[in-house]
Amino acid sequence: MSLPENVVRRAEGFASGHPLPIGRPALASRIIRELHRWGMVVVIGGPGVGKSHLIEHGVYAQCAAEFGSVVTWSPEVAEYLTSRTEEFVPHWPPPVLMLLDEAVGPESIPDVLLNHGLQFIVVSRASAAEWRRLSSSPAVVEVGPFDREESVRFLMTNLEGLAEAEADRLAEHLGDLPRALDRAIRLFTPDTTVDSFLLSMGRHIELLVRDEHPGVGPSSVEVAVREAVDDLPSGAEVTQRSVLGALALMGGRPYPVPRMDVPPPWQPWRSALTGLPPERQLPLHSLSTVVMPDLERRKLLTMVDGGARVDWLTSHLVRRALSSADLELAAYMAEVMLLGTVPDSQGDAAWEHWPSWRTSARALVAIDPGCMTTVPGRRALLAACDFLIEQGRAADARARLLALREAWRNTEGIPSEPRVQVLDLLGRASYELGDLRSACRYGESAFRARRLANDRWSRDPVALSGAAHWALAAGRRKWLVELRRLARCLPDQRLELRIESFDMLVRVRSLYGMCLADSIHELLCAQRDILSSEHPHTLFTMDLLADAYHRSGRADEARETLAKVLELRARSLGPGHPHTRAAAMKWYARSHEEE
Repeated sequence: MSLPENVVRRAEGFASGHPLPIGRPALASRIIRELHRWGMVVVIGGPGVGKSHLIEHGVYAQCAAEFGSVVTWSPEVAEYLTSRTEEFVPHWPPPVLMLLDEAVGPESIPDVLLNHGLQFIVVSRASAAEWRRLSSSPAVVEVGPFDREESVRFLMTNLEGLAEAEADRLAEHLGDLPRALDRAIRLFTPDTTVDSFLLSMGRHIELLVRDEHPGVGPSSVEVAVREAVDDLPSGAEVTQRSVLGALALMGGRPYPVPRMDVPPPWQPWRSALTGLPPERQLPLHSLSTVVMPDLERRKLLTMVDGGARVDWLTSHLVRRALSSADLELAAYMAEVMLLGTVPDSQGDAAWEHWPSWRTSARALVAIDPGCMTTVPGRRALLAACDFLIEQGRAADARARLLALREAWRNTEGIPSEPRVQVLDLLGRASYELGDLRSACRYGESAFRARRLANDRWSRDPVALSGAAHWALAAGRRKWLVELRRLARCLPDQRLELRIESFDMLVRVRSLYGMCLADSIHELLCAQRDILSSEHPHTLFTMDLLADAYHRSGRADEARETLAKVLELRARSLGPGHPHTRAAAMKWYARSHEEE
């Protein structure tokens, strides 16, 4: 007796269509081997790992060739076959293979079919333990995400011209999820970059996770995240839902979980959290003892090196799953959490506190500026951008500052000083990138805004520092001399020394002579005493001293000083920092001048 037409049509449709490029031949071969051995294979795994795809495009063709009948399971087929098993099953040419996709659990298979000697390949998200309770003792094959090497190879194979580092970054953002990676290669166009692609996909995240056929509703990945979020407890205090939402707002960047048993190693250190009103200073120590472990157990975040991270893809899905009230509470929580990991500041990342900024800056610059609604929060955003500039990531800092400026332009209640500090930092970032015209334009705008708004600007260290960077970009020594005179009246001598080093740089570019090198050496000694020998400002002056020695004909002293600059910059800034690389190139050139 032939099979019903709807069963045949369902089976033919399962094997038709253009195969997707996800290839896992080792897993497909294992499923076939286990099927021959045990007669029933259950393929389990989380949403989005490509279980159904693996069966459809990796297993079905071989099954169709080796088995007499291959029947795909669906609700309508289940109802038909269950009621008429005795009529059809005995007439099917053996062996008969049933393919069950998205089976809820063992109860999905009627006993009447299990007792007729059919063989099964089952795709399910139920646990292995549930399926092993069956008397038939099925083999269980678990399918998981790609490992990173597999993800990178998959992306580079299917996206021509994609560099390995960019493939690695894209794989990290997509959590190595096979279906998301597959969707990415279909949506990636030849003229796009990873940054622009992620920016676009962040606005339309459903394109990365939806099922292949349109109109089938939310994807299994999105449904799983929504169910997980709905299952979380909520409330006004530190809860799993508010913390998960806060981590999701950090855009996949790791959050350094504070620990009460480890005091800050950088003294004096005052948390920016203390600048918030008392009612907002929540007990963040509960994050590492209660909240984070529970979220990790639910597989909503991962803990790596003391940091909690919700991957980029999941973070966008969590945002879609949260209500507007949940998102408002998440933004409130995100500000508190981030301020608990950074020192209080005036919008600058002090060198002695760089370890704090190194762990928190990525999450701070990634978060929506609208989440940071307090004075300490806005200062922390600015300090994180300042840290990026100091770390040689001026392009990243400028992009973030432009976005910050645009967001604050249309936001009421932002004081003038943070807006002006954005201009200062844009000027510094532009100077580091060699864009002197923009550096002068931003610096001049900041200076004029402060002078118009504040009669006491000449006593403000932040205003004087911003004006000094503007004068350096413009090469105006007269301004630097005047600004240094004003800085001399401040109790903190560091700014005066910094402005003096700017003045020396302008002079070195135009003057020669022993006296200039000696003056720079005196300045260097003062900075070593006050700042330390490894402080970036000290190294700036030391590099300047090497140039002065070189211009004065003191080649041996120039090479010796440059070697010390290179050593200290590599230790303080890292070997990959632009200033370290510049010092290395300069030292190499000086060392080979006489050859």
